[in-house]
Amino acid sequence: MSTPSRAPRRLAALALGLTAVLAAPIGPAVAAPQTAAPVVRSAAAAPTVVDPGPQVSYQYDSAHLQMKATGGALPYKWSASNLPTGTLINASTGLISGFLRGTGTRTVTVTATDATGSAASTTFTWRVIREACPRC
Repeated sequence: MSTPSRAPRRLAALALGLTAVLAAPIGPAVAAPQTAAPVVRSAAAAPTVVDPGPQVSYQYDSAHLQMKATGGALPYKWSASNLPTGTLINASTGLISGFLRGTGTRTVTVTATDATGSAASTTFTWRVIREACPRC
């Protein structure tokens, strides 16, 4: 004795269900209730410090280089290492300024730390040269 196949019954049930779905009126009366999606707050992306490119300045000129950063959580705290002699970075604004003394090429690293403690850095060269004719 062979067992009857269940496939025709499954197909018939599927066809009935599909017909019911397709025949149902569309509108707010049959729409699924809307629930508020949970708000997922991801951590802010770590900051990125914009590379200002190589800098060349004359000895005894004033320096004025505004550093920039993107991402992260404001405010940033700025720091720098190996700045040319006579310059400093404003920890609140990221402005490197001062009166350039001495000559030579330095590899400067500038770091921005955001409000969450995430930090990013950039490194660039800063060459301070003597003017060819300082009294011309």
